Amino acid sequence: MARVIFDGVTKTYGGNSAPSVDNLNMEVYDKEFLVLVGPSGCGKSTAMRMVAGLEEISSGRIIIGDRVVNDLPPKDRDVAMVFQSYALYPHMTVYDNLAYPLKLRKVPKVERDQRVREAARILDIEQFLDRKPKALSGGQRQRVALGRAIVRNADLFLMDEPLSNLDAKLRVQTRAELIKLHERVSTTTIYVTHDQVEAMTMGDRIAVMSLGVLQQLDTPQNLYDFPANKFVAGFIGSPSMNFVDVTVEAHNEQMYAVNPGFRFRILPEKAVSLKPYLGQTVTMGIRPEHLVERSRVHGATDDMSIPVTVDVIELLGNEIFVYLQAGPTLLTARMAPDVKLQRGQQIQVAAEPDKLHFFDPKTELAIR
Repeated sequence: MARVIFDGVTKTYGGNSAPSVDNLNMEVYDKEFLVLVGPSGCGKSTAMRMVAGLEEISSGRIIIGDRVVNDLPPKDRDVAMVFQSYALYPHMTVYDNLAYPLKLRKVPKVERDQRVREAARILDIEQFLDRKPKALSGGQRQRVALGRAIVRNADLFLMDEPLSNLDAKLRVQTRAELIKLHERVSTTTIYVTHDQVEAMTMGDRIAVMSLGVLQQLDTPQNLYDFPANKFVAGFIGSPSMNFVDVTVEAHNEQMYAVNPGFRFRILPEKAVSLKPYLGQTVTMGIRPEHLVERSRVHGATDDMSIPVTVDVIELLGNEIFVYLQAGPTLLTARMAPDVKLQRGQQIQVAAEPDKLHFFDPKTELAIR
């Protein structure tokens, strides 16, 4: 069993500086693939390095399995780490790179050979065993780095942005290989990335961090559908969510989100939580994929629509990103490629009322 528990874990680098990781409480389940995601400097790599024993813990406890590992040296934690830089020995063959951690642990030669060849088979690098790292592509080197972790039969894999050195196409391929690899070996994995697309496609659950604080821990779909706060809403999803300041108003027993450029109807189930904000300003969020040309929404009404002017159009082949001016507000819409628009054109876009998100302007927490 290799669950990992962060129990009030804090890391501070001397002086009066703000904590890099601040009171982190989180459980990683046995055999789970958990992704730590957030912008640079959010504390995700520091959190993982504390699990590995490469950073000391300022306060709190880290538990791996049933052991508190705060004072255990890295070699005794039964953790295998995969780095962004591959960290392969250039003078050794692929075979020797894979075998080296087993050699250090004095694993018998026959078993060592068996484990190296099994890892090479799983990762499809058997044909490269006699080569040196300089003769391999970036993707092949990354698979060797993964293989070195697999041969250890460790209880826990830690991966620190392992795909960031790969080009876009190879990153997608290796991402798929990692998912299949986890299904085969079923080892508890903590994976660090700043790429939210990587996080959404790979993680059983995702932990979103900002400024050292855990913002939300949930499944990818729940993070997308029910973000806990404005930061998570803006970070998860590409392009990021549109945010507009609106005033909550009531007319004829119906509640509306009102902006100088539009008036949106609020569904009864959302209106209940917005009643305390009547007459006040809140932040409304709309994802770009939920803004569509009004003519394409059957039964669209004025209280689902926003008059806008087309500012910029980005054609991506399978979709287009349209930047829209709604009075002083700039909106981004993600539309089908067959939508024919021109810069400066005035149109109306519609959004389904059940796709709206609302956030408290002071706390930035979701209102629901």
